[in-house]
Amino acid sequence: HVLKNARARYSSIENWSKNVYNLNTKRAIVHENAVIEWVNGNMGSKVTMLYPCSVLIGENAKSDYIGIAYAGKGQYQDTGCKVHHFAPNTSSNVLSKGISKDGGVSSYRGLVHIKKGCRNVTSRVACDGLMLDNNSKALTFPSMDVHENDVKVSHEAVVGRIGDEQLFYLMSRGLSEQEATKLIVSGYIEPLVKALPLEYAVELNRLIEMEIENSVC
Repeated sequence: HVLKNARARYSSIENWSKNVYNLNTKRAIVHENAVIEWVNGNMGSKVTMLYPCSVLIGENAKSDYIGIAYAGKGQYQDTGCKVHHFAPNTSSNVLSKGISKDGGVSSYRGLVHIKKGCRNVTSRVACDGLMLDNNSKALTFPSMDVHENDVKVSHEAVVGRIGDEQLFYLMSRGLSEQEATKLIVSGYIEPLVKALPLEYAVELNRLIEMEIENSVC
């Protein structure tokens, strides 16, 4: 519960064993003028299903979500965010980034629900997927359930793989393919890293670099 005029941040970096099913529930009730911030990094596990939920019940309540999921061989990372706007003048911002390699699957699955009568609501959802090879998948399953006209809601999704031109440019400057790949991925996850406490950011970067080193010959 985030009470009136309060601000709460929930930061979580999860690196499970590859045989774990990570079925995770997180929910915040957000009151008037309060803010909830979700910062998630998900790695490891065989299957992850994680959708932090914000229930905005007070006027001017706000929800911010930044998340990244990394799926390797035999892994399915199904992550995203749910936001229920139950009061006017509320806002939400969702930024989700997925990375997949060696046939792994990363997907964004989210919900934005705006109740009738909740005027002047603003919600923005952006989900990006980066594939490190031709065998992996990046999927998006957004849902917008809007029952009020006087709102601003947007959704954008970008899915792609590391371009040969990017790798060629960096390798022509003296980097190996592995170093070039790590540099591109580091830039891709920068918004999440900047939002994390320093020790979390260092750990996340180290874990992702280790995964890339194991997958790039």
